Amino acid sequence: MEKRFNKLQIYLSSTSHLITDLYPSFVIGLIPVLTKKFELSLFMVGLLTSVNLISNSLTQPIFGYLSDRHGGKYFMVAGPLFASIFISMIGILPNYYMLLAALFLGNLSVAAFHPPSAAIASHYGESKKSLGNSIISFGGNMGYSIGSLFVILIVKKLGLSFTPITMIPGIIMSLILIKFIPSPPIKEASQNKIRLFSKIKKIRKTRIISLILIWFTSYSRDLLWITLLTFMPLYFTDANITLINIGYILLMFGLAGGIGGLFVGYYADKIKKSSILIQLGLIISVPLLHFIFKTSGFISIILFILGGFFLISTLPLCIRLSQSIFPGNIGLASSLVMGLSAGSAGVTMIFLGKVADYIGIIRTINFVLILPIIAFFLLIFFPKFYRK
Repeated sequence: MEKRFNKLQIYLSSTSHLITDLYPSFVIGLIPVLTKKFELSLFMVGLLTSVNLISNSLTQPIFGYLSDRHGGKYFMVAGPLFASIFISMIGILPNYYMLLAALFLGNLSVAAFHPPSAAIASHYGESKKSLGNSIISFGGNMGYSIGSLFVILIVKKLGLSFTPITMIPGIIMSLILIKFIPSPPIKEASQNKIRLFSKIKKIRKTRIISLILIWFTSYSRDLLWITLLTFMPLYFTDANITLINIGYILLMFGLAGGIGGLFVGYYADKIKKSSILIQLGLIISVPLLHFIFKTSGFISIILFILGGFFLISTLPLCIRLSQSIFPGNIGLASSLVMGLSAGSAGVTMIFLGKVADYIGIIRTINFVLILPIIAFFLLIFFPKFYRK
């Protein structure tokens, strides 16, 4: 295993993360268009983002296990390739159910990509693992943010039927990864062949509790995050904000979160207090997001973006803590807080879509804001279990 901070692998992982995560956010940017085209209810809108998350997140532990066992190179190559091929078809599909199928298949490739990509920071980050995770996460946040605006610009300039041309960046990125991502040495790959169930029996309870606390924190963040991305485009549309401006707002929301992740990742390596930084990010984001609906115009947009800065900044630190709890299985550990938490949020989103049909977008989001507050108080106990 490489023992120095390998900039090539860290930045290559970040760039490929950016390209791969372009595609899942296409549906976010086009929610107002798709809602009108297919005459969707809020439940059906929620199901679009749910399928996204269930496919690209809930299946991540499986790919995390497989990448730990066989090496992650070809999982990383498959990510941008098949995500771009399937999801770029979003504009030419004739009905809602084919749209759901394309999102599901494309996002499976996104799921395959994430665990080995996150493991790069642990393999090549040395003493700057939190910073490495933040750089890689920043690429994903940037891609997820740009993706909405990218596809909106294509649709605005060329029309909905031209979305297939967006597969070009994903194909190019896959070719680059084939050349530059190293295959795992045979010795290392054989050492990573996990006897999973025998290991589970030997895991100390303090590790399990620590991981549950981090998982619930990630779940709370992810559910709030995806609820905002699902319903805020419709909220902004009702506020007479144009589709292209909504794309810019989503870009700034994700970009602010990525910058927040870089900021806290840098300081987490220095002060070694990751759980406190996570608590601060969660508790500060709650009032900012709550007051979006108490204000209007430019102020509400600024609060939305600032909320993204603090909320999303917690992502790389949760990944890093999970890796430190299970350093022998970093791909699997990463997928539990990246994938299982987001996938669980996706399942919950199915029910939230139905709830929103009855009580509205604003009340639904305000109910979800309770979860990060609960996570804040639960994390008070994390250092006690983590030290053991």
